Amino acid sequence: MRVGILGGTGPAGRGVGLRAAIAGHEVMLGSRREEKASQVAVDLGHERIKGGDNHDAAAFGDVVVLSVPWEAAMQTAVEVEAEARGKVILSMANAVAFIDGKPESVVPSSGSIALGIQARLPTVRVVASMHHVPARSLYEADVKLDFDVLTCSDDRGALARVMELVRSIDGLRPIDAGGLHNASAIEALTPLLIALNTRYRTRTGIRVVGID
Repeated sequence: MRVGILGGTGPAGRGVGLRAAIAGHEVMLGSRREEKASQVAVDLGHERIKGGDNHDAAAFGDVVVLSVPWEAAMQTAVEVEAEARGKVILSMANAVAFIDGKPESVVPSSGSIALGIQARLPTVRVVASMHHVPARSLYEADVKLDFDVLTCSDDRGALARVMELVRSIDGLRPIDAGGLHNASAIEALTPLLIALNTRYRTRTGIRVVGID
């Protein structure tokens, strides 16, 4: 699979890129600055990873991962609409604000970041996924992953494609979380996990019991 990553120079983007490359996929890290993405690709040191700008990454990927900060998610998606037309957009964005140093969920008028992008860009196939896997655990390749990944979409083909990608990464199990309306609950859980990480000085994630 070819994986393009918008915002691929940040912790989450480079982490997903590294793990996807280790799993055997071809990866292009995207950035507003091509030279920055190219340098990060060199730093990661994997032959299946290269760098370009966000337009290059959107054109490259069969699955296009949106790993920019949530405030920039919509603008970034709109900017690459032409290259992403008809493609699967994996939205990792979590709308989180820090009030008096404490993380709180921000609920967009659309209900979630993923729903807003799908409404604004009906020509792409949005899947919400990978919100709760700690970025540092992803890009530290020697860390063993053991997480479930809640994944939802209104496009069953796109959902299957992203679940295939997630499943290929050692230590991750994709969970079909239904339609894209459930992205609001998935995104809203993130501030709680951030608070737990701070309280217990760890890297929490999700495990769902009772599903074989």
